Amino acid sequence: MAIDVGTGKSKEIDSYAAGSLASHDALDKLGSNDPNIVFCFASSRFDHKELLRGIKSVIPESPLVGCTTAGEITTAGPDKKSVTILAVKSDTLHATLGLGQKISENSRRAGQLIAKETASKTKAGAIRHAFMMLPDGLKGNGVEIIRGIQEVFGTSFPIVGGSAADDFLFQNTFQYYNDQIYEDSVPGVLFSGELTVGIGARHGWYPLGKPRIVTDVEHNVLKMLDGKPAVRIYEDYFGKRVADLRNEPMARMSVMYPLGMYIPEEEEFIIRNALKVTKEGALICAGEIPRGSEIHVMMGSKETALKAAKKAAEMALEGLYRAKPKLVFIFDSVSRQRLFGRGAEKEIAIVKNIFGQETPIIGFYTYGEQAPLGATVHLGRAFFHNETIVVFAIGE
Repeated sequence: MAIDVGTGKSKEIDSYAAGSLASHDALDKLGSNDPNIVFCFASSRFDHKELLRGIKSVIPESPLVGCTTAGEITTAGPDKKSVTILAVKSDTLHATLGLGQKISENSRRAGQLIAKETASKTKAGAIRHAFMMLPDGLKGNGVEIIRGIQEVFGTSFPIVGGSAADDFLFQNTFQYYNDQIYEDSVPGVLFSGELTVGIGARHGWYPLGKPRIVTDVEHNVLKMLDGKPAVRIYEDYFGKRVADLRNEPMARMSVMYPLGMYIPEEEEFIIRNALKVTKEGALICAGEIPRGSEIHVMMGSKETALKAAKKAAEMALEGLYRAKPKLVFIFDSVSRQRLFGRGAEKEIAIVKNIFGQETPIIGFYTYGEQAPLGATVHLGRAFFHNETIVVFAIGE
């Protein structure tokens, strides 16, 4: 049997009705009432228990995984305040689910546990292809979750995903696992079986000036660069405009001019958003930065970001080795959504053009992205990203 998929969406105000209608939509397109796995990406505006109750009233037995978002993505393009459902049925694609909890207490341990759980559920002898993670985007350490997963699957095993969001409120994100709602958790999916996968991750930002060296840092709190308060890297370029970083949870300056971290032997810099500046001049970033890293202010534009989206999609398609694309996931930074504004549909249209107008697409706008960085055909060490678009394609 081939890999069959169906997608559904609803913007119904009532949460139960939204879950039910989106699920009916997905099953109608799938042509089956018993998918092997269901994905759900939804706005934080819903009553999540009622939303899942609505979904389970239509698809009661199938395993379900998902999270809240900062905007939803489907083949039709980007949207807000909606719920999207993906139903998959196949005897060649196998997906096993796991859940790691209390990531704020021990993120690496949660990564280890979820990797072991999904591996233990995988059919004996099945070829493992990729791991998808959907961590809480406001709690825990995404870099440490990746490290925990890599301790089980190895550093070159493909890891992809997006961090759960909450419509740019920065209050609480929620994760879905079967019929339960979680916080401070990371659901995950291990894909195995007779399929091919391709992954592309690109951002489109380029370094300005000479690098600064991280001389004092605590996880994601960047305190000193070259022995000076970290905020000086922005003050040297923008002067008084740095005040924006004190007034917004994700200032436009950080969207347009994020920080870039050089990674030896990789093709691109890792991007870090500076979310705010402390009174001591430290920068609180949306992701861990190691001591000794080389840091640049990065510059880009809507045009370079669109070129990056095209490159990410081309990388993912190439990774399929000429197999027919059956499904595409997009994990796209909320910063890119803010950068494009009303033009966000252009980025999704570019991906759609690469894979064909009929290929189903589903995804969401994230508070962080996970993917390998440099490899065209999905082999390579995974990283935690900001301001990046990740394209994950499944083919047969």
